[in-house]
Amino acid sequence: MTIKLTRDNFNFRFKQYEGMFFNASINEGNDVVRYKITKDKEGKELKEFGNTHIKENHMLYIPQIEAYIDLKTLK
Repeated sequence: MTIKLTRDNFNFRFKQYEGMFFNASINEGNDVVRYKITKDKEGKELKEFGNTHIKENHMLYIPQIEAYIDLKTLK
């Protein structure tokens, strides 16, 4: 999954992430998600990486931007 981080889609507080891309692989049955934030859509120019978790079966938290992604809206 790749999502462009814009203020239109997310209400996040840190401007340095605007226009970057959130890249993650979500595996069914596993609440831990490995992700990276990149400067390009292809995921080659790395900005940061880490692990996060899925909360309540459909909300994914991104700590760097202090925002949640509703996975139900992405399917």
